[in-house]
Amino acid sequence: MNTYRPEQDFLPPPVSLTVTPATPEPGQTVTLTATLKNTTRITLRGTVLYLAVGDTADSDDLGGITPGRSVTRTWKTRIPDDAEGVVPCVAHALFDVHEDGSDCTRTTSSLKLPYRSLASAFDNAGISSDDATTTADIDGSRSSLSAQALASVGLTPGASVTYGGTTFTWPDTEPGAKDNVVSSGQTVRLSGTGSRLAFLSTSTWGDGKGPGKVVYADGTEQAFSVEVPDWYWASPAAAVVLPYRNTPSGQDRNPISLYTFGVDLEDKELHSVVLPKVSDGLQSGGPALHIFAMTVA
Repeated sequence: MNTYRPEQDFLPPPVSLTVTPATPEPGQTVTLTATLKNTTRITLRGTVLYLAVGDTADSDDLGGITPGRSVTRTWKTRIPDDAEGVVPCVAHALFDVHEDGSDCTRTTSSLKLPYRSLASAFDNAGISSDDATTTADIDGSRSSLSAQALASVGLTPGASVTYGGTTFTWPDTEPGAKDNVVSSGQTVRLSGTGSRLAFLSTSTWGDGKGPGKVVYADGTEQAFSVEVPDWYWASPAAAVVLPYRNTPSGQDRNPISLYTFGVDLEDKELHSVVLPKVSDGLQSGGPALHIFAMTVA
């Protein structure tokens, strides 16, 4: 039987992590800097520090770290050219406490890279079939748009629809699949030029309000703000009104509205758009803006 040793009963020592540059581009090299400080009363033996960016990782043998000592290591790695969205960064230290046991400590950070398209940024399933209403949840309360109600107004997977003179492509997805972006400040690539950037969207749990910006290829930025009405009524401002929505208990015959909004563009080459920061994701009771389509016209 091993003897209990109170000095081995401790909170894990802290490890810090910084990533530079903080907002890299795909294909760029980033530097991870991690510092492990031994705040315990014993020596951390056989310590190994693991650093990772996405699926790429490296390790470093730190050996024994005496009480009060700090050890810092850096690692450089190249972000893949096809990387996009949120890329996790991790510093994880594993060490021996005594001959029969080990412990670990870790910290995480995230890089937020541009998405290559709006579809690749889809993070919410908002459309369900009438015979499987629980496969989607657009409002955090398990309500959803009906695929059949959408089809009744021409919004079938991959369909081209025109509202207010602007043509959009409806998401080419099946019910229950991710089909919209909960607008939370994500960056999406743009290319070419145009006079207007337009969106097809709706809001849940109140009006979707927040700031966004267009970034041009020359590095200049154009700020904008949005205020998209709630979905749960037949709004006179709607681009299209659906006859009902789906809920876990069946159809709710209250009409549902979808909206368009847009930004007038400068006559310059586009680089990207930072979607409006309306929420930090989907949550019941909090306003969220859902973007289904985006086009430069």
